[in-house]
Amino acid sequence: MSSNNRLLQIAGAAALGGFLFGFDVAVINGAIGSVSGPETGFGLASWETGVIVSIVSLGAAIGAAIAGGIANRIGRVKVMIAAAVLFAISALMSGLSFSFLALVVWRLVGGFGVGISAVIAPAYIAEIAPADKRGRLGTLQQLAIAFGIFGAFITNFILVKVTGSADAEAWFGLTTWRWMFISELLPALLYGGFVLFLPESPRYLVSIGEDAKAERVIVNVGSDGDPQGRIEEIRASLSDHRPRFADLRDEKYGLRPVVWVAVAFAFLIQMAGINNVLLYATDLWTTVGFAGNLSVFIPVLTSVIGIVMTLVGMAVIDRIGRRPLLLWGAVGMFVAMVVAAVTFTQGTLTDAGTLNLGGAWAFVALVSVHLVYIIFCGTWGVVLWVFLGEIFPNQIRTAGLGLATAGNWIGGTLITFLFPVTKEYIGLSGTYFSYAVVAAILIWLVVKHIPETKGVELEEMTYDLKQGGSE
Repeated sequence: MSSNNRLLQIAGAAALGGFLFGFDVAVINGAIGSVSGPETGFGLASWETGVIVSIVSLGAAIGAAIAGGIANRIGRVKVMIAAAVLFAISALMSGLSFSFLALVVWRLVGGFGVGISAVIAPAYIAEIAPADKRGRLGTLQQLAIAFGIFGAFITNFILVKVTGSADAEAWFGLTTWRWMFISELLPALLYGGFVLFLPESPRYLVSIGEDAKAERVIVNVGSDGDPQGRIEEIRASLSDHRPRFADLRDEKYGLRPVVWVAVAFAFLIQMAGINNVLLYATDLWTTVGFAGNLSVFIPVLTSVIGIVMTLVGMAVIDRIGRRPLLLWGAVGMFVAMVVAAVTFTQGTLTDAGTLNLGGAWAFVALVSVHLVYIIFCGTWGVVLWVFLGEIFPNQIRTAGLGLATAGNWIGGTLITFLFPVTKEYIGLSGTYFSYAVVAAILIWLVVKHIPETKGVELEEMTYDLKQGGSE
C-alpha cells in the first residue's frame, strides 16, 4: 500500500469521529418538535427545549477541556476509543429516555464524546500528516462532520417517510423520534472498530520516550522522508516537558496570545449562529410556513450542498491558504445574515406564533439562511479544525486545542440555548441581526490577528500578537 493511501486511511478513520460529531449534533433537528410536544414528548417550555438542544454543546465543552490532558497521559487512540463508547451509550439511552431529565443526562454524555472527538481527531491528524498534506487531510474532519449532518438529516427523513411522522409509533413500541437517536448506535460501533487499528501519534510516543515506536509509525505511514530527523525535531520542540494547562498562562495577557486568538476564533464562529441553522432547521421552516415532509427535507438538501462546498474548500485550502478562506467566509456569512434579518422583518405574526412570509420573501429567507451554512462549509468549516490543530506550538497543542474547543462548545451551548428564547422575544429578525454583528467581528479578527499556517511545520509554529501570525 502506498504511503499516500495509508495516510488517507488513517486520517479517514480518525475523522470518522467527525461523522459522529455531526450526526450527534444534528439528529435533534428532526426530533425536537416531538420531544417538546405534549403528544409523545415531554410538553416542554421554550427554555427546556433550549436545554435539550444545547446540552450536547455543554457536554462537548467539558469533553474538549479534559480531552487534551487525558490524551497526553494515555495517548490519542485510547481517547478516541473512549469517545466511540460515549457516542454508543448516548445513542441508545437517549432513545430510551422517558423523562426530560433522563434525556438531558444522556445527551450530555453524547456531548462528552463530541468534545473529545473534536479535540483529538484534528490533533491526531495534524500530528501524523506531513506539512504539505496536513490541510487536505485535516479537512477530512470537516467533511466527515458534513456527512454526519447529512446522515442525521437523511435518517430522520427516511424514518418520518416510513412511519408517517416523528410522533408515530414504530418498532418495538417506540415512537419514531426515539429511533432517530438510536440510529446513531451503528456508526458509533463502526467508529470504535476502526479506531482500534490506528497507530499512535508519533508526537505522543516521543513525549513518553517511545522513540523506536514513533520511528516505525513515521516509516509505515510515510509521513516524513527522514524519520530520525523528524523525531529529533519533535523531541527538541517538546523540550522533555509534558504539556499541561498551566503552560497556557502568560504574565502579561493572562493567557498566551495564541490561546486568546484561538479561543476567540472558536467561540465567535459558534456565536454567529451556525449551529442553529442545523439544529432548529425543521422548527424554523415550520415557523415560516414550510410544513410537513418539506420542512424535514429542506435540511437534507442543504446538507448535500454543504458536502459539495466542503469538497471545494478541501481542494483549495493548501493552494490558497487558510486566511483567504476565512476572510471570504466571514464576509459572505455577514451579508447572508443581514439579508435574512431584513427578510424576516417583512413577515407578520399569526395568532399561533407563525411568521407569515409572502411567496418571494419566504424564498429569500430560505436561500439566505441556508447560504450561511453553505458558505460556512466551504470556508470556516473547512479551516476551523485544521487551523486549531496546527496553530499551537508542540508544547501546548493538546492543552491549547482543548481550551479552544471548549470555547467553541461554550459558544455553541449559549447560542443553541438562547435561540428559542430570542426567537420568542426579539423575533427571527433581531436574532439574525445579532448573528450579523458577530460575523462583522469575525472579519476584524481575521484581518488583525489570524496567521497563515499553510505549509508551516508544526515544530516551527510560533505566534506573535503584534504581527498576528506565525513566524
